[in-house]
Amino acid sequence: MDETLFFLHLPRTAGTTLNAILHDNFPPEAVLSVYTREDYQRCRMLDAAELEHIRLIEGHLQPESFEPPSLYGRPLRMFTLLREPLDRLVSEYVFQKSWPENHLYAYLNENGISFREYLTSDVPLLKFRGKNFVSHCLAGVFAQDRDMGEVLALAKKHLEECFCVVGIQERFDESLLLLAGEIGLQKLCYERRNMLRPGATSGVSAEDRALAASLNSADLELYAFARGLFERRVEAAGPAFAARLREFRFLNEKYQKICAALDDRLAGEAAAGPILKPKA
Repeated sequence: MDETLFFLHLPRTAGTTLNAILHDNFPPEAVLSVYTREDYQRCRMLDAAELEHIRLIEGHLQPESFEPPSLYGRPLRMFTLLREPLDRLVSEYVFQKSWPENHLYAYLNENGISFREYLTSDVPLLKFRGKNFVSHCLAGVFAQDRDMGEVLALAKKHLEECFCVVGIQERFDESLLLLAGEIGLQKLCYERRNMLRPGATSGVSAEDRALAASLNSADLELYAFARGLFERRVEAAGPAFAARLREFRFLNEKYQKICAALDDRLAGEAAAGPILKPKA
């Protein structure tokens, strides 16, 4: 059986931008997106016939197994993006309080949940959110009594052995070119999507960021490990990769200027809000 591509989309890592690129490269009937409660319910009922035409699965979901990677009994070829953990956490909190379609929007706003409470809460909805969430996701382990050193070691093992590409949000263009070479993407020009407006995260204090750092030491170490994997991959690609990167950035800058000009013409149709180019 051929491997199905699987984008393990960690929240607030430029995944919506990457999804838009992926959708430019795959027909709609070949993509299974799993994000909403309705998506999860529908996907529980899928049978082999419905899955036969799916080439790409994307979403905030886990594989059934990391070793070997599989979902719905199908072998997976997985890729993901990571982001600096404190920036990711702050962005996640502000985004979830700002976007009404998010499943935590009502809870966070109706209960006046502060960023500090978001980090430290043990209520079921939040207990993993502010404490090494990415390490738990990539280890495939959500158990509070599990030794965090073991969780981190397992997450590192999975990143190194189970993913065809481990990208870095802060180096999105390089990550995209590595992924394109790995899975054969052809249409790469993009606009950034689902971004917070400048200044949207300024309300988080230095003290709260320090608390976030103390509660997310595993994620910080995992991110440094992922950057090491990424940098070795880029270095191994050599001068030809650097030349492709320069060419792509030149073309994409022109593409983004055209998009920005069109956006300015349509600006009156969109309500001003904290999120730029939100996902549909």
